[in-house]
Amino acid sequence: MLQYETVFIADPTYTDDEIDELVKGYEQVIGSAKGKVIKVEKWGKRRLAYPIRRSEEGVYVLLTIECPPSLVRELDRRYRMNDRILRHLVVRVENEAQIGPSPMMKPRPERDEIPLEPPIAP
Repeated sequence: MLQYETVFIADPTYTDDEIDELVKGYEQVIGSAKGKVIKVEKWGKRRLAYPIRRSEEGVYVLLTIECPPSLVRELDRRYRMNDRILRHLVVRVENEAQIGPSPMMKPRPERDEIPLEPPIAP
C-alpha cells in the first residue's frame, strides 16, 4: 500500500468535538477500505492567507494514511461534498512518512524571543 498525507481546512466555527467526529468519520472510511491511519495532527485554528467563503480563519488537520490509490479518489470526493471543508490536499509520500510531530506542531518562538539582526552598513 502507498502512503499519503492529507491536509484539510475546516470551517472555523467547528468545535474540538466536531473536529474529532469529522476525523473519526474519515478514519472509518479509511478503515473500511482496508487502509490505515498512521498519524493525526490537529494544528488548530489559524489565519488564512486569503479569505475563503468569507472566512478569515480555518481549522487545519493533517492525516498521514496508508491506503490503496482508489481510496484517495473517494477521500477527495468526500472532502468536496462536505460544505464545511474549505480546502483540502492529498499528496503521495515518496519515502516513509515521518512518524514524529511535523514542523507545524513545534512551538513557535514568542515575538520577543526572535533575535533581530542589525542592519548592514552600505
